[in-house]
Amino acid sequence: MIEHSVTIPPTPLVVGSVASLNHLACLQSVELPSLCDVLEIRLDGMADHMDALEMELDRFKDFPLLFTARCAEEGGLSELSATERSDLLLAVADRATWIDVELASFNDMTEAIHRIRCHEVGLILSYHNFDNTPAEFEMQRLIDLSEEADIIKLAVRHHSVDDFVRCTHILQRNDHPMSIMGMGELAPVSRLLYAQHGSLLNYGYLGEEPTAPGQWPAKLLKEAIAALKPIR
Repeated sequence: MIEHSVTIPPTPLVVGSVASLNHLACLQSVELPSLCDVLEIRLDGMADHMDALEMELDRFKDFPLLFTARCAEEGGLSELSATERSDLLLAVADRATWIDVELASFNDMTEAIHRIRCHEVGLILSYHNFDNTPAEFEMQRLIDLSEEADIIKLAVRHHSVDDFVRCTHILQRNDHPMSIMGMGELAPVSRLLYAQHGSLLNYGYLGEEPTAPGQWPAKLLKEAIAALKPIR
C-alpha cells in the first residue's frame, strides 16, 4: 500500500453535490461556503462537457473539490467504462481535494488512483446499495476490504429502524474514518443521526434535484448538522 499524506476532517462536513454543468454554472462561488463545506462534481453527468467544465472550475479553485465518476451499476448518470472514468478523474487531478471511486471498481482503476494520490489527493472508496441495508457482518466485510481508503463511504437503502441500528453499530465499532448515509424515505433522519455519530462526509444537493434518493438540500443539511451535538 502506498503511503499518502491526507488531512482527515476532524468534524462532520457537508458535501454539496452537483450533477450537471448547468447547475454548476448557476452556483456563485461567494455563496458556496454558506451552502456546504466540500463541492462534489459528478463527472459521470458532465463527461461530454469536460472543456466547459474546466473553465467553470476556475471559479472554485479556492474551495475543496471532490470529484466522482460513478459507474452506472451504482447510480452513475452515464454508461462509462472503468478506463473512461479513470481518464475523467485524471483530467481533473490537479484540482482535486478528494476523489470517490467505488470499491467494486478499485482493482480496475488502481493505476489511475495511485497516480492521482501522488498529488496528496484523498481517496474515498464507496459502496452503494439502492435496495436494502446489508447485514452488519457484510458491511464490516466491505470496510475491511477498503483499507486503502482515507474515508470509507457506505450509502444504503433504509426500510426500518433496525437499519439505523446496524449502521450506528458500524460507526461505533470502527476507528477508520467513515461516511455512512441512508437512502429512501428514512434517509433524511439517518443523515443527521450518522453525522452525530461521526459520519465525516454528509451529502446534500445543490441545484434543483437530489443526486441520490432522500438527500437534503445542502444548505438545510449544513444548518441542521450545525445545530446538533455529537453523540459519542
